[in-house]
Amino acid sequence: MDNTTLSWPHGPNLRDVSAVVHYRLGEAPHTLRLTEPDRPVQGPGLQALWRREPHGDGYHLWLELTASGDAPVYLETADVLTSPAPDLGAPPAAWRVYQNGWQSWSPAFARHLEGTIYADPGTPEYRAAHQPHWEPDYDGLISSEWVAVLFAPPATALLLSFVTAKDQLAEVRLRADGSELTARCHLDGVPLAPGASLRTETLWLEAGPDPLRLLEAWADGIGREMGARVPSFTPTGWCTWYYFYGENTADDVLDNLRTIADYRLPLDVILIDDGYQTAIGDWFSINTDKFPEGMEPVAEAVRAAGHRLGIWTAPFGAAATSQLFAAHPDWTVRDEAGNPVVGWVHWGVPCYALDCTHPEVLAWLEETFRRMRREWGATFFKIDFLFAAARPGRRYDPTATRAQALRRGVEAIRRAIGDDAFLLGCGAPLGPCIGLVDGMRIGTDVDPNWHPIFRYDLTAASTENALRNSITRAPFHNRLWLNDPDCLLVRQRGPDLDLVLNEMRTLTAVIALLGGLTLNSDNLALIRPGRLKYLRQALPPTGIAARPLDLFEREMPRLLLLPVERDWGRWWVVGAINWEDRTVETTVRLADLGLPPGRYHVFHYWRRRYLGVTDDAVVLRRHQPHETAVLLFKPVSDRPDLLTTTFHVCQGAVEVADCRWDEAHGLLHIALEKAGRQSGEVWLTVPEPWAVVEVRVDGDRRPWVSPAPGLLRVGLTLEGRAEVVARFRRE
Repeated sequence: MDNTTLSWPHGPNLRDVSAVVHYRLGEAPHTLRLTEPDRPVQGPGLQALWRREPHGDGYHLWLELTASGDAPVYLETADVLTSPAPDLGAPPAAWRVYQNGWQSWSPAFARHLEGTIYADPGTPEYRAAHQPHWEPDYDGLISSEWVAVLFAPPATALLLSFVTAKDQLAEVRLRADGSELTARCHLDGVPLAPGASLRTETLWLEAGPDPLRLLEAWADGIGREMGARVPSFTPTGWCTWYYFYGENTADDVLDNLRTIADYRLPLDVILIDDGYQTAIGDWFSINTDKFPEGMEPVAEAVRAAGHRLGIWTAPFGAAATSQLFAAHPDWTVRDEAGNPVVGWVHWGVPCYALDCTHPEVLAWLEETFRRMRREWGATFFKIDFLFAAARPGRRYDPTATRAQALRRGVEAIRRAIGDDAFLLGCGAPLGPCIGLVDGMRIGTDVDPNWHPIFRYDLTAASTENALRNSITRAPFHNRLWLNDPDCLLVRQRGPDLDLVLNEMRTLTAVIALLGGLTLNSDNLALIRPGRLKYLRQALPPTGIAARPLDLFEREMPRLLLLPVERDWGRWWVVGAINWEDRTVETTVRLADLGLPPGRYHVFHYWRRRYLGVTDDAVVLRRHQPHETAVLLFKPVSDRPDLLTTTFHVCQGAVEVADCRWDEAHGLLHIALEKAGRQSGEVWLTVPEPWAVVEVRVDGDRRPWVSPAPGLLRVGLTLEGRAEVVARFRRE
């Protein structure tokens, strides 16, 4: 292999590979190209060294830059790799490219280069929030932040991914015609003083036949490199936002707190979202029309009820109308004309981006969050609109990149709240937050509507958009942080919710299958009690994310697989999603699921219907619009066995504590454990020559029914713990 070629056995080749640095000396632009690794190249005022090391079956690449003259150099971009697109055995038009958006709400999916759902609204607001590297020649360019996987079906995939992300924003760029492939670090024009050195982020290249496993391997790798925080518990809770939208009062919070207790809902965090403050930035200036006695009495009531208080902030912004901006206009990022940079517009009010390299800003952040922890007792912090800290502009510390500025701000918050508090990022550029946040919103806002109002904007609030991103970023869960798919809404359809039953069930199913944070956002004090069964069926989170098996086959993945393995057995829970606006026929094949050969019982969860035994496939002949069929596949046994329970979408993954078969006495013991109070069913299989004698729940005999030959079903109310014992005899 020559120095300009990277290759893999039985895989793709990257030819004419080089590295490129763009920089300035004074106002004069310069370009330095490197074609040989480990050989220094000298340019005007700058020496560059291109490093390349084997890593497993792939490569690590980075650049080391040193200012070698008498004047500072101003670094713009460093292309750790640039080359023509690889030969994947198919023309680029047939490729799928995993495109990861910049921040939480930016679109992420395996994009098809022909016939894609991708759309670019092209507005200044969209570019500011989702395209941090936009330039006039963006047309025809596919940009993916920190990681991209190029895949040519059926089995050639190339991973290009940055496995560090603390110091520079980084992207992988591909021209749709295949003419150019670039892995770029953005140095934002920072000065490098004479004699000083800088290292780019590290790029990892790997190839293989399975693009999903490559994406998972990247998440494992960057998580290790950056010390990802992955808590051992997955939070649940209630959030004020998606019913009240900031108009809730203290009484509304207290009413819902009482309802949670009355219905024994196992929800931990009470998250008070946007609207309690008088302005963005004035976090202790409480709106007395909504909270007449301030925050303290509500916080005390939350703690007294045995819950954790959660508080929403948008910490890196100061509203134009805020006391904070009036007192400290010098705390903001500035444009070239010296004007404050708008981070975002919040309900019509410009919010200026705070300069997180300013020592006074960092001190203010620490004091603000320390007070919330100390005075309010908050232990769960949702920090939103974080991309504002990474907006382009002039900063107090001119040597800091946008990524470093953002990370310094999040580090200040983490120092203030302590290691034991839960920090949830939102609206956040993903890479620089790894190792600092415990959880991350990985999709756009959920919404009372299935489709977004503007169908061409994949970042617009809607249940459809939120679920797509949550599914396509499922591999990040338990690797970079705990994923937050946004809130679950289960209230009945009406003026404030336009989700039909199938859509609400799909939201419930996907959130449950993805295993991340599970926060409800209904007005529980007014909800129809029957609707609460859907909330209970998603609690508690499994903590494990289902795999989107067809992520690289479809831009809207339709097949989620959650394998469950316990000492007493193994089964698979499948979510088959119909994104169409019409009824379709869906076939789910065992081979597509990767299940071992054999015979499987199949159970349809929402319809409470046993679909029989298959060794090949299941056909859903009337798969309704926006319906997710949750199917359980359980290997056929020659003795009585637990088929499923209906207390949770994942059917035994959280509520079955133990299941033991006593062959000598023909007894099947099932121990159930689940917080709260919930009605449900236990289904058993009874193969020939066995017959049921009796069923007892906590020692008391219970009636049972046989919904089909060889099946037994018993209902019960589960309050914390229950033991089901079924006795059988051989016929």
